[in-house]
Order: sequence, then C-alpha cells, then structure tokens
Amino acid sequence: MRKVLAYALVAVSMAFMLSACGAKLEGASSNIITGTVVSEEAGTITEIHAATLKALESLELPISYDKKDNLVAVLQTFTAEGDTIRITISYRTLDVSELRLFSEDKIDSFKMAGLLDEIRNQMSLI
Repeated sequence: MRKVLAYALVAVSMAFMLSACGAKLEGASSNIITGTVVSEEAGTITEIHAATLKALESLELPISYDKKDNLVAVLQTFTAEGDTIRITISYRTLDVSELRLFSEDKIDSFKMAGLLDEIRNQMSLI
C-alpha cells in the first residue's frame, strides 16, 4: 500500500513539475523541459545510490561526478547529446530518501522519466 501511494504521489508530482517547467504536452510535439523531477523513494541513501549507479551503467550513461555520505549522495551524468543531469539523493527518514533529478539543459522529459524508471527497476532488484 505504501508503494502504491508513493507511486501515485510521484505521478502527480511529475505531472505538476512537467507542467510547471513548461513541458509541451500537445499532439506530436516534443516534451522538452528544464528543471527538476523530485520523488520520495523507499530505501536508504546507500541502497538508492547503488541502484542509481546500476541504472546509469544499464543506460550507458557515464558518471562524471560521484560523492556519497550517509546523509546525501550527489552524482552527475550526461547524455550522448551533451545534456547534463545532476542526481541528488537526500536523507528523509531511516528508510525513505528524496531522489532529485535536475538539468539546466533543455532535455526531453521522457529521458528524465526513463532514468527514474530504471533507478526504480534497479531498486526492485536490490
């Protein structure tokens, strides 16, 4: 039940963030955003950090920065098109962390969603 509520919250927050960031949701137009996608995920900093590393490897995204302690982890990657994505994992409670994907570049919202989906997929394997 907790996971279902978390996914529902993420879906609503992503829809809000995408609309607030100026994403175009009309017809066949592209969904380009700049900004942040935020999600609260079940897991410790260490677990989500490990899942994020595996997700980046799975998606063949290079890691240009990676620092972690028990309160925060910060990673940076970039796409083949040169778009930079900063990933921050922050402590919330013993078993919940905030996952934040941020890009100053104009990036396709589906790429950000794909990265978030792959991190969640890797979390399910841990």
